[in-house]
Amino acid sequence: MKKNFAHILVIALIITFISCEEKQNGFEISAYLDGFTENSKVIVSDISSQKVLDSTKIIDGKFFANGFLDNAPSSISVIILSDEGKERNYSSIFMGNENVSISGDKATFDKGIEVKGSKYHGLKADYDKRVNPLYDERDKKLMQMFALRNDGKWNDSLQSAYWSETGLITKIDNETSKITEKFISENINSDFALSQLVTNKNDFSKEFIQNQLDNLEPRFKESRYVNVLETYLKNKPLESGASFYDFKAEDQNGQSVDFASFFNNNKDFTLLEFYSPHCSWCKKALPEIKELEKAEKEKLQIITYNVDKNKEDWLKTTKLNGITWTTLWNENGRYSDAYTKYRVAGTPTYYLFDKQGNVVEKWTGYDEKLIADIKNSIK
Repeated sequence: MKKNFAHILVIALIITFISCEEKQNGFEISAYLDGFTENSKVIVSDISSQKVLDSTKIIDGKFFANGFLDNAPSSISVIILSDEGKERNYSSIFMGNENVSISGDKATFDKGIEVKGSKYHGLKADYDKRVNPLYDERDKKLMQMFALRNDGKWNDSLQSAYWSETGLITKIDNETSKITEKFISENINSDFALSQLVTNKNDFSKEFIQNQLDNLEPRFKESRYVNVLETYLKNKPLESGASFYDFKAEDQNGQSVDFASFFNNNKDFTLLEFYSPHCSWCKKALPEIKELEKAEKEKLQIITYNVDKNKEDWLKTTKLNGITWTTLWNENGRYSDAYTKYRVAGTPTYYLFDKQGNVVEKWTGYDEKLIADIKNSIK
């Protein structure tokens, strides 16, 4: 009996070691490319967070990059800047923390690259073949539209011809949605199809989403994708006047807090900011948010929710940016309940609440009018 127990214990320790090793190992990309100039800069980034994972240069038609994906598998971008940054080529890979090789040439790089060694990218390549012709056609229509605008020929009739329910671009978008829906239905038991369903959930009916959940195999029933989709189906978008959604998160002092607790003070308003430390628009907004917090701190409190999974990045940038107000983080990042319930489509996103926790206003993105709009809403 003791021998059997010892044998089981050894096996358990081996399995634990292997699984921990898999979690700690990152990805490696070996690239073999034609047509790019020597020393062209390569930037590899996480598409959802915009975090730069590695940067390097092309030497003798090759480059090597590595890093770690916090939410593997996920989509990463490979951007190549040549001719001193005047030329830009872009492609993307859906991959995990695995070793892959890519090949291609400059002329077709933006249309897709050959990826070997990934157990995830194959479905993305299939999907790209289906939708890329539509993307190309859409780009052509947009170029036509911009040319008409530049020539001063744009008018209401052309606006309707391009963007109405039966417009040229609308038709392309509708066809793309149909292809995406069909692709997801055919491949729902895969990480890539589920990631597309999560990303495009606002484009699909709740009935379609529920049908996909019903068709999932057991191995995906407890996945991060399912948690997001079920939370999305159960919670309505917050309208003006609606009460806040509560959630739990960790603050920069290591304390677990409920969002509801921030309404138990004498502040008239609460601004909840969804933020990513790698988002360029978040960085642009930060100095103005600091000024707003300083100028209106008698009646306004700001709570910043970091949407990315990497805790070290959150704590480091909070300190480097000199943020003095409360910042929050959840280990599930963009798959957290808060991110889903508040319908965050991108960063920054802002919700303004009154003293009772009711929605006053919502802003998506940043522009030069943002701070003025917030100030006007808290008069």
